[in-house]
Amino acid sequence: MTRPRLPLAVAGAALMAALVAAAPAIAQDINSFRAQNKLKPLTQSTALNGAAQAHARDMASRKTMDHRNFHARMAGVSTGAGAENVAYGCPDAPCVYKMWIASPGHRANMLLRNVTRYGLGSAVADDGQRYWTLLLGN
Repeated sequence: MTRPRLPLAVAGAALMAALVAAAPAIAQDINSFRAQNKLKPLTQSTALNGAAQAHARDMASRKTMDHRNFHARMAGVSTGAGAENVAYGCPDAPCVYKMWIASPGHRANMLLRNVTRYGLGSAVADDGQRYWTLLLGN
């Protein structure tokens, strides 16, 4: 189940930079963040990594950030609960995790108790913009 898209999904680079700058100096990966919130770590999944990477490449090729085909993407790689975070603009994983932590809906996805695995993917569009996908599932 995905969360509703937040204003961050359509925010400009200035808003994204402000959110990242305002985020406290905390976790820079999902399991550190979950540990800080007293949750069990997730196992990185090759299947979820592949699906996340494919979606990041698709978004980069279309220069559009969305959750298009989320349920179909998850059907082949996860069972039960699932969620997806997408973003663009961050140059590296610590930046995108800080951005997601600063966004209530994305943060809630990363704190789901009923997921056990995750996958992360990123791709760069021909205009240099980097797109990110985080998939959470079982």
